[in-house]
Amino acid sequence: MGFFSIDTIVTIAAAIFTLGILILIHELGHFMVARMVGIRVERFSIGMPPRFLSFQNKFDGIWIKLFIPWFFQRLVNATTVEFRIPRKNPRAGDTEYALSWTPFGGYVKMSGMIDESLDGETQGKPWEFGSKKRWQQLLTISGGVIMNTILAFVIFSALVYSTGMDEPVEGTVVGSLVSTEEREVFPAEAAGIQENDQIVAINGQSVSDWEGLTSLVQTLPGETIMVDWLRNGARFSDSITVVKESVPTAEGTIDIGMIGIGRVLEHKDLGLFASVGYGAKSTYLFGTLMARGFWSMITGATSMDQVGGPIMIAKMAGDMARRGWLDVFYFMAIISVNLAFINILPIPGLDGGHFLIISIEGIIRRPLPVNVKIIIQQVGMFFLLGLVLFITIQDISRL
Repeated sequence: MGFFSIDTIVTIAAAIFTLGILILIHELGHFMVARMVGIRVERFSIGMPPRFLSFQNKFDGIWIKLFIPWFFQRLVNATTVEFRIPRKNPRAGDTEYALSWTPFGGYVKMSGMIDESLDGETQGKPWEFGSKKRWQQLLTISGGVIMNTILAFVIFSALVYSTGMDEPVEGTVVGSLVSTEEREVFPAEAAGIQENDQIVAINGQSVSDWEGLTSLVQTLPGETIMVDWLRNGARFSDSITVVKESVPTAEGTIDIGMIGIGRVLEHKDLGLFASVGYGAKSTYLFGTLMARGFWSMITGATSMDQVGGPIMIAKMAGDMARRGWLDVFYFMAIISVNLAFINILPIPGLDGGHFLIISIEGIIRRPLPVNVKIIIQQVGMFFLLGLVLFITIQDISRL
C-alpha cells in the first residue's frame, strides 16, 4: 500500500476530520464560557502554531493577516501580509481568530492566564482571567470537558434516533457464530452448531435464558463440556472444548470461557426520549470504562502497551471511515468521552491541572506566585511531551 493510496488518503482525511472536530469543540467550550463570564479572549486558534492565517474585527473593518513561512520571508522581505476588508458600521473585537499549520490541535489564549504559553504577564485588569471569581475560573477551565461530554451525548443520541438499535431477544437461540482475526472458527461452529439452533443444556443442566447459558460457559475456560441443542425439532449433542479468552476488566485481565455463539438481536426504532436516554447511558458507560481502564493501568493490571495515541486514533478513524461515516461519528463520540476524561485529570498542562491550581488558591485564599505557576506548567508540559513521544513510538511500532 503506497503512501498516496486511497486507503492512506481516507485515513488521513478521517483523522483530520475526527480530531479536528473534537479539538474545535473542546476549545469552543473554553471560548464560550470565557466570553460568558467576561474574560477577554486574545486568540482563538484552530491548529497549533505557527499561524497561517488570522482575521480580527477592528473599527475600520476586518483585518486579515497572512503569515509568511520562515523559508519565504527573505524572498518577499516580509514576515506578514495584511489587508483590510471594509465594513459598514464596523464593530471592534478583542479576539484574533487564527488558522495554524498543525491540524491536530487548537488553543484559546485568555488575557491574564498563565497557561501552556508560559506568559506570566498580568495587569489585574477586570477582563483578565485572574481577576474573575474562583467559580468563574473553574467553569471556564471546565468548558472544554463539558463541551466534549455534550458532543458525545448528542452524537450517541442522534445516531440511535436515526438508525435505531439492536436489542437482544430472550431465550437461548443462536443468532450468530462468532469469528475473530485470531480465531476464524470457534468450537461451537466446529461441532456443527448453526444459526437458529437452540441450546437446551450444558453438561446435562438445562438452560432457558442467555445469561444462564453464558455464565456456565464463561466459568469453564479450557474445559470440555457436553452441549445439547435443538434444530427443527431434532436434538443434537456433542462435546465441545471451551476456548480461553483474556478480557480486560477494572480488576485486571481475567480469563473466561467462550464457544463462539451470539444471541438473536431484534432491530427496533427508538423515539426521541428513549434515544436521549440511550445517549446519556452510553456517555456514562464509556466514561466509566475509561476511568476503570485508567485505574487498571495505574495499578499495573493493564500494560501501557495497550495505550494508543494520535497515530493509532488516526488508523482507527480510517478503519471506521471505510466501514461507513456512521461508524466514524460513533468512534468520534467515544474519543470525545475519552478526551473529556483525560483533560480533567489533575496533571499540569491539562485542564485538570489548572482546575487543581485554582482550587488550591481558593483553599489558601491567595494566588500562587507567578513563577511557581510557570514552573508547574513547565514540569507538566515536559511530562506530557514525554508521554506523547512514548505513546507515538508505541503506535509506530504497532503499524
